[in-house]
Amino acid sequence: MVNGIQKRDTARRPFSPEWMAELRQSLAVMGRVIFAVILRESRTRYGDSNIGYAWAIIDPAIQMTVFVGAFILLGRSSPVAAPLSVFFLTGIVPLFFWRGVVSQSASAIKASLGLLTYPQVMPADVVIARILLESATTIIVFIVIVIGLALVADVSPSFFFGDPLGIVLATAGLVYFTIGCGFLSSGLGRVLPVWSNIWGYMGRPIYLLSGIFFTLEQLPDGARQYMAYNPVAHSVEWLRSAMIPTFESHAYNPWYPALFGTGALLIGLIIDRILLMTGDEEIVS
Repeated sequence: MVNGIQKRDTARRPFSPEWMAELRQSLAVMGRVIFAVILRESRTRYGDSNIGYAWAIIDPAIQMTVFVGAFILLGRSSPVAAPLSVFFLTGIVPLFFWRGVVSQSASAIKASLGLLTYPQVMPADVVIARILLESATTIIVFIVIVIGLALVADVSPSFFFGDPLGIVLATAGLVYFTIGCGFLSSGLGRVLPVWSNIWGYMGRPIYLLSGIFFTLEQLPDGARQYMAYNPVAHSVEWLRSAMIPTFESHAYNPWYPALFGTGALLIGLIIDRILLMTGDEEIVS
């Protein structure tokens, strides 16, 4: 009897062989679930034809073209020492990624209630699947547009790869910040059925105030003081400063979006844990 108790205690001990085997098995199941959800989400969002995937590329390309044309008609030059297309693309892509994750996460659980009836599928799996799908889509969109600019507009890809290490760090910071916001959006969507509508209204001013049309570096001190409260603007400025070799900004704080994302992630996970423990979700009622 004593040996049995000791054996069970050993099995529960962290980093014991039994504990590690159970962890590997759990992660394997989680990976298969997330992959299956990604396949389901991709078919649901983009459809079975290539038109749905093409629109993910066409939409940012159209917006970039419209913005470049508007600046040219207004006689305005690029705020950075790079073509207008480079300036706008380095702002549109990270903003689209962040906004897409927040928007998709808001309705993730509501759209996947059928999947959640399976014991292997957890709410966090659905959110992670949508984040990974949005990440893959963003990478493909960015690569295709960069190649298109090189072929059509003779814009050198070197304009987008100024500091490789800086790009890695800025991208990691953006992804971490976005993950936190995604989990927070998912949690709010589960306890506040009107969150999707609220986010729809919030998305418009955030779009205008996140650095697509300007850089924090060029703003007057008074305006920059207020814009500095927007963590998205810091992420865009950081990534743009790392990508464009002729632009270096000192107006962003990389820790601000990281701290904001950490707070958002903790709140989202707490909401998820409370709902799992109580089994009470207003979104289901």
